[in-house]
Amino acid sequence: MRTLPNPARFPARRKPRMGCLLQCFLALVLGAVCYLGIRAAFTPWAFYLGGPFHILPYWQGWGQMHSKISGDYVLFVRFEPSTRGSRMFPASNLSGTAYLCTRRGEQFRMHLGGGMRAHLNLSTNGEAIHLYMDYWPALTGQFIGDHRPSLDLRGRWENPNLAMNDGGSLARAFEPDGTVYRGHSTSRPYAPEIVPVTINQGSWSDFESACRAIHK
Repeated sequence: MRTLPNPARFPARRKPRMGCLLQCFLALVLGAVCYLGIRAAFTPWAFYLGGPFHILPYWQGWGQMHSKISGDYVLFVRFEPSTRGSRMFPASNLSGTAYLCTRRGEQFRMHLGGGMRAHLNLSTNGEAIHLYMDYWPALTGQFIGDHRPSLDLRGRWENPNLAMNDGGSLARAFEPDGTVYRGHSTSRPYAPEIVPVTINQGSWSDFESACRAIHK
């Protein structure tokens, strides 16, 4: 007679516990609450960038730039408060990401920094703002030496948008044919033209649609 194996020698397989997933979910929720709490305590104005209250403390938008020298460009920016900055010259610092697309069909991912005055009120309407950005590919940005093109924008909040100009940085960054300027000429004009830009509060899909419109 064949002897049947003793079930006690083969412990039952444990089923995945929902408790682990629940713990992970709760940890993520707790982290998000802590993050929002820190932002609310130190930079409450971030929840009002652009006007009405929003639960996520950042702002994003896009705008079209027209250069009489090199044509049309579309810029997308997304930024939030940053802890980086000078202790000697206190300010409300900003950091984020920008993207610039050209009429040639190129798109440049850019590292963004900037700032506003220190000790902001909840409403930033009318406040001066400075944004600067340079080419920074997602995976190789820290390994390359040439971070052109770069842009430097200054302006003010006109909620829910930003009214700015480029201070001549677009013309310095690009050749008349729309390619990136790679030279080092000391005789190149610093600000051959000043390009105004209104950065409208909007989405990434709005930016993509505008990019397709200028690349025909």
